[in-house]
Amino acid sequence: MIDIGLGEDEDLKITAGDFSPEESTAQHQQQLLLNGKGDFKENPTLCVNAFSYLDDENFQGLIRAVNIEYNRDGMEIKKVTLLPDGTISSDATY
Repeated sequence: MIDIGLGEDEDLKITAGDFSPEESTAQHQQQLLLNGKGDFKENPTLCVNAFSYLDDENFQGLIRAVNIEYNRDGMEIKKVTLLPDGTISSDATY
């Protein structure tokens, strides 16, 4: 998916006075993972809030929530896993 790019500071990327369009699937996935319900006023039931799952022992709830939210956002999900180092690996595209 091509969308307006965000920089490392989560602010809009502006190049030569204009927005910078770029491939944004990873950016959308990151936003869905880190934001919580109600953060996007146009769709208040969207997002995972991954930090709320830190107390979950086996993180199955987190993986399930990621699958649900990616699906609701229109992604085709092949696989979502939690790696031993604590990162979430996903094979999902629009």
